[in-house]
Amino acid sequence: MKNSQYLIPISLFSVFIFFISGCTDQVLQSTVTYTVMEPVYLSPQEIRETAEVVSPEDLSNTGRVYLYNNYIFVNEQGKGVHVINNLNPEKPVVESFINLPGNYNMSVKGDIMYADSYMDLVAIDISNLDNIRIVDRIENIFTNFNQNTNEFYDPELGVIVDWAEVQTIEVSEEDFLKNNNAYFRYGSGFAFMGNFEDASRASQAMIAPTGGSTGIGGSMARFTINGNHLYSIDNSRLYVFDITNLGNPVAISNSEIGWGIETIFPYQDKLFIGSQTGMYIYDISNPTAPLQLSVYQHIQSCDPVVVQDTIAYVTLRGGANCRNDFTNQLDVIDISDPTSPKWLATHLMQNPHGLGIDGNTLFICEGDFGLKIFDASDHYKISNSMISHFNGMDAYDVIPFNDILILIGEDGLYQFDYSDPEDIKMISGIAVTNAPAN
Repeated sequence: MKNSQYLIPISLFSVFIFFISGCTDQVLQSTVTYTVMEPVYLSPQEIRETAEVVSPEDLSNTGRVYLYNNYIFVNEQGKGVHVINNLNPEKPVVESFINLPGNYNMSVKGDIMYADSYMDLVAIDISNLDNIRIVDRIENIFTNFNQNTNEFYDPELGVIVDWAEVQTIEVSEEDFLKNNNAYFRYGSGFAFMGNFEDASRASQAMIAPTGGSTGIGGSMARFTINGNHLYSIDNSRLYVFDITNLGNPVAISNSEIGWGIETIFPYQDKLFIGSQTGMYIYDISNPTAPLQLSVYQHIQSCDPVVVQDTIAYVTLRGGANCRNDFTNQLDVIDISDPTSPKWLATHLMQNPHGLGIDGNTLFICEGDFGLKIFDASDHYKISNSMISHFNGMDAYDVIPFNDILILIGEDGLYQFDYSDPEDIKMISGIAVTNAPAN
């Protein structure tokens, strides 16, 4: 690992207090205390050498979920993939962990998992789960990966994975005010750069997969497979890969499609892409050249989307990361003419995240408010047709398939039997080690 030095206030809160007192008392304190920190980089070489399969690990910081045959794959954000044997959904077993630095997304076809590892696309052979191995890697294909993850990346040094404290120093307020000429944001913190050298470096388809060969992702997916092509999104671009030769993916193209791009959902020969400003509909009848057909625009918010028949269901969520503090709703949209989607109805929700639809049963994740299940047979009465509400859990995304609902949230992985929509039952759960109290 490599590093370089920067100055960071020992306590951002104390610095805040310092400025407040300065405004209140009109008197500056004599010194400001800093700690000298070194960003710890994981180099591209180390990132690629670290990938391996290890013993099962506890779920801790869960991300996206994926179903393939009798296995559930759960992303551990930024770290890798949990491999869970789900032959018996009432007793799922965590079998192993694919250690893959910088992983947030995955899709599977024909026993090959395609996963991101920071800037790389990795192809992993999972045909023998006792001998999982990487078979190919496209390096440096995701040039904007840090737009989604807030991880700082330098092409030479790598990714900042930690900060190491070196020493603390005191400077006069006079020097502080003279040299406090540049700040940069890393994650949720600020680092003082001063005049140091090298500062610039700190700068799913909800249907059965054909022949059982392709898995199913949730509505929050950023990777999806349709036929012989893998599609991926970052904050602003759509990537297309040819996976005809499963173990040897080939990058075909990537193109700008907008900003605030968040989710991707395949249905028949279309891609439905959710963004913070609208739902994009792309025709992929020519799979290597996606063609934008239309955009359904909405108020600025986070918006995963799922589709069934001629109806798209879009949840709109407010919050700091969604650039809107007030919107929490479900929109129902007629896409019978994909070139001209039409709004049908809006239903108020509390904090909607991912969602899924199977027949007339609509599943909506409400974050800290749990899982809500609705009868969607009448598009105009969904909010008045709630079948079940499971409280006491965090609900982020779902995959409904063959009468079993798989739900992932901050506090764990849950499964429900919905074979009888009037009597839906939770049948199993795997808790995370740091589950927040509800």
